[in-house]
Amino acid sequence: MQIQKINSIIQKIKQPSPESIQLAIGELIYDEKEFNEQWKQAVYKTPLQNIKLNIRIIPAEQQCMVCFLKYHPTQKETACPQCKSVGAKIISGEEFYIDEK
Repeated sequence: MQIQKINSIIQKIKQPSPESIQLAIGELIYDEKEFNEQWKQAVYKTPLQNIKLNIRIIPAEQQCMVCFLKYHPTQKETACPQCKSVGAKIISGEEFYIDEK
């Protein structure tokens, strides 16, 4: 997870800070432990320190560039489960934004 993305999200939160915020994060980039550590560092001693985070994980989906099969990478692999070719197009799973839903 990049701290720049977290800082960008923090800048978008309106003042006064809300009680909670919903983030949408793609499963390919989400590491719960790393995210929690970086979030705590970024909001330490700010009005956002006690904000409640709700995280919606966006499932990963990739598409094989040879046989065009769309699939969910179970271990973040890029090899197609059907034809075994390497080099998939990532359709979803790398998102990171405030979820307005």
